[in-house]
Amino acid sequence: MDVPSEIRRSFDLFAAGRLDEAAGVAREVLAVSADEPSAHRVLAGVFLRRGDLEQAVSSARRAYEIDSTVPEAAANLAAVLVAAGEGGEAELMARRAIELDAEFVSGWVNLGLACGCQKRPHDAAEAFRRAVDLQPGHYGAWTNLGNVLIEMGEYVEAADCSRRALSIRPGLAGTENNLGNALLKLGQLDESIAAYHRSLAISPRDLETRYNLGIALEHAGRLSESEAMQRGVLESAAGHARATNNLGVVLKLQGRLAEAAEQFERARELSPDSTAAVANRLATMLCRDDVSTDEILAAHRQSSLELWGDLESSRSSPAQARSDRSPLRVGFVSPDFGQHPVGRFLLGAFESFDTDRVQAVCFSDRVQVDAFTDRFRSASAEWFDIRGREDEQVAEWIGGAGIDVLVDLAGHTGHHRLGVFARRPAPLQLTWIGYPSTTGLDAIDVLVADEVLVPEGAEVSFSEEVVRLEGGHISYLPAVGDHEVVARPESDEVVFGSFNKLDKTTPAVLATWAEVLQGHHGSRLVLRSRGLDDPQVADRVIGILGDAGLESDRIECHGWVSHTELLAGYGEIDIGLDPFPFCGGLTTCEALWMGVPVVTWAGDRMCGRQSAAFLARVGLEDLVASSREDYVARAVGLAEDAGRRGVLRDELRGRVTEGPLGDGRRLALEFTSMVERAWRERDVV
Repeated sequence: MDVPSEIRRSFDLFAAGRLDEAAGVAREVLAVSADEPSAHRVLAGVFLRRGDLEQAVSSARRAYEIDSTVPEAAANLAAVLVAAGEGGEAELMARRAIELDAEFVSGWVNLGLACGCQKRPHDAAEAFRRAVDLQPGHYGAWTNLGNVLIEMGEYVEAADCSRRALSIRPGLAGTENNLGNALLKLGQLDESIAAYHRSLAISPRDLETRYNLGIALEHAGRLSESEAMQRGVLESAAGHARATNNLGVVLKLQGRLAEAAEQFERARELSPDSTAAVANRLATMLCRDDVSTDEILAAHRQSSLELWGDLESSRSSPAQARSDRSPLRVGFVSPDFGQHPVGRFLLGAFESFDTDRVQAVCFSDRVQVDAFTDRFRSASAEWFDIRGREDEQVAEWIGGAGIDVLVDLAGHTGHHRLGVFARRPAPLQLTWIGYPSTTGLDAIDVLVADEVLVPEGAEVSFSEEVVRLEGGHISYLPAVGDHEVVARPESDEVVFGSFNKLDKTTPAVLATWAEVLQGHHGSRLVLRSRGLDDPQVADRVIGILGDAGLESDRIECHGWVSHTELLAGYGEIDIGLDPFPFCGGLTTCEALWMGVPVVTWAGDRMCGRQSAAFLARVGLEDLVASSREDYVARAVGLAEDAGRRGVLRDELRGRVTEGPLGDGRRLALEFTSMVERAWRERDVV
């Protein structure tokens, strides 16, 4: 037998996908030359393709034992160890391959895969970059680099890498899927959906791509299609936890809260460590009027305990505070340092901090950088990019940065970092602005609110100590651009409107709004929300209003539009109607900014009192209702007072800018005084 020739033939057969023939030739070689390492490597590849990881590792290990001086053997073993989930040993073998030949591309690729397997995307990216430098035509390295860049939040470069791979090797289903993921994160929804469709045209049954397409459809407001897509995934894989969670998201966005809650509970059972499923479950509870404040607190406490309770006994003590205390180093942790409600509510104060009293340090998970992001960065003493970093590493960075006070700006919302706070890297830890409820996390000491948001006596609904800022817990900063208030024409018609999300617009809310409009003949209702351009979703909303007695010709449903168009839409609105028990936040501030008064019902939970807090800062306490009947009466009363509405349209923007609601300097001073006082009272030194 010509062993070298037969080995080449077996590799060729393997490359052609003729696995049985490749294995047969390799075994024939081993029958005459039992210690031929290349034959063992061929078998390792065959076993790997078939999913027999134990045999694959055994064959690859045998090849390396026979000849550990060739980089191919080490890289081959690294590859199968990655597939087997043995990232640590895989990394050792990949580094051994590189040690034997620093320009061996497969060694670098497998080092990247091994680092990725160990949740070290930045190290993985470095290895893949080296691979493509050595071999620019290696489409697999470009694909893998694009994949880890998504984990790191580098979506523009990730998309470029996927396109580069596809230019070298068109028709790669997985790479098209990766491209779709990057484009989805960049908000390029049509392009993302097209990429997923191309992937599915190549691999129609791929569940991951179908799941991702469902998410893209949801972001595009095509909620019925998204629901059908996720249900299809679950028909094929009932235990797909992420599809279960996303189905819940789609149902929640349609206002189908009870159904959504069932899916989130199921997702939590399938994946107990899923912070996304937990966050969605808790957010759904906040929207439901059949859940008490005691139940909300208990659920938050239990969720925090389940997710991070094991850190209670293992976490290290916080770093000791500096003895000088001035200025305090205050760390802010958020994915929302940009044109986002949190950014809009914080930036005015952030730029107004007295640097002799506060050194503001940002730990940013922000993906889409914009003008607001640049302003946050310019105003910060230090900036840490924590995208793709594990909570433990971020906690170490915070400790190393000498942070005295650490502020959570996300609560249980998307991309939160409560797992960092659970490790208590700072002596004093606060939650502020990003989440209108308790975190339930014992490691967070203080929740920042005001006397309207959390009135006296309501502290029992929080795991944190509640502190109140006198002038309000936020300052509103208008969006970039020129958005003039549009005067309403004189008319007997009154237009009520709500631009809030549908998960807040429950059947009970819609029924109440129907009663408002029935109380003022000649009025109509304009709703704008993601998903309302989906005919099935709009028909459901119109049907609920119809069941409550409101004629369909008095209802307008519009889907989401650009922010400029959204603000312009207030030009036809006379009165804003606030949902309950989870009211508007930024939506209410924007309505006031555009001259539209808002009627709200301040309930018994923090998430339902945000609008009341904002209205108090512009002198509209009389638009805050205390019951459903009171809500209807106040809305109808305002509808009948055209003179007052005209005055408010002229005055509201000035009330915002000249009062505490739009005063960033006021907020900076109040926050600074509060945090200095909390620091002293807690005797943290």
